[in-house]
Amino acid sequence: MTDIHDLEIGAPGPFLPPYDNVVRNARTIDSLGYDSMAFPDHFAGFIPEEIWTPDVTPLALIQQSPHTYYEMASIMAACAVVTERVQLLSAVTEPLRRHPVLLAQTFLTLDHISRGRAIMGIGAGEIENVEPYGLSYSGQVGKLREALEIITTIWDTHEPFNYDGKFWKLRNAVMSLRPSVEGKPPPIWIAAHGPKMLRITAEYGDGWIPTLLQPRKYGEKLREIEHHRKELNQTGEFTAALWNWYILDEDVSECERMMNTPLAKAFALLYPSSEWNRLGYKHPFGDDFYSLRDYVPMRYDRETTLKAIAEVPDEVLREFYVFGDAEAIIKSLEDYTREGLQHVCMWNATGMFDLEKTRSSYKVLKEVLTYVKG
Repeated sequence: MTDIHDLEIGAPGPFLPPYDNVVRNARTIDSLGYDSMAFPDHFAGFIPEEIWTPDVTPLALIQQSPHTYYEMASIMAACAVVTERVQLLSAVTEPLRRHPVLLAQTFLTLDHISRGRAIMGIGAGEIENVEPYGLSYSGQVGKLREALEIITTIWDTHEPFNYDGKFWKLRNAVMSLRPSVEGKPPPIWIAAHGPKMLRITAEYGDGWIPTLLQPRKYGEKLREIEHHRKELNQTGEFTAALWNWYILDEDVSECERMMNTPLAKAFALLYPSSEWNRLGYKHPFGDDFYSLRDYVPMRYDRETTLKAIAEVPDEVLREFYVFGDAEAIIKSLEDYTREGLQHVCMWNATGMFDLEKTRSSYKVLKEVLTYVKG
């Protein structure tokens, strides 16, 4: 159990143009006392461009497409240069688009630029960023395991080495860049949900960063990781983290109104069908739908998407989002810390659903930050 006043809090790192805003926002996040900035590694976003229209979301008036992202490592480096204390976390990258040796080199480079503040958040990837670009999403868990073996080998030695895996075969491979502090490579936090991924997290991870887990389920999976770590005699430091979506306002009824906007419901379609089934509902994309494995937004037309949005029930929204005023958010964080949470990345999505609520939502978030930090 973590005391809530020991909880570390992260914010999304700035990843959208214009660049001047990136610099300003990174400095602000650093100065406000956040512990981390978390950067997505995406080509595509989560919303079909067919519904990226002003009648569905006012964001369409200020951003041309939902598929707009700066390249992750470049923007992490830029933010590292203009900040002093905040950690920089990839949330998350994968070894399907980036070769394991390149990942090892990239994060050692970020380690030097940030003077030891880089964290490699990594997972098995999302099909939307892989398959449309001519790459294979098959064997993604096995690819992650092999990639982690290669990365940790590189970080342990500057000598040429061989690797004979199912997915990668290396001969006399060498990458001699060392960590900025010898023997202290960047921590690896793994985005894991299923049994195989939890085992990989215990074996290779210095931390765990899932998303969309209720407190009790979070605790169950964390205890599974801890059981594996004990079996594997893993005794090093380990950070239990989480990425959650937040809708914030002093008036809870306003949070409920924003949750029921079309864009908020579109994001809630990412909630797995297994969770819909548990709540007594059928996911409009099928009984076996799992967004990381199945969802390519560019393949969904406007009519199909709007029909699916109309079927999102209130119960799913109330689990997908953490919502409310500062008191409600603090209570939620306490529920998670009782289950072992140590680091939370709080995605304040409020302004996406009502631009006029952006400022007031950050006032609520500041209250939460002030309380947690004492």
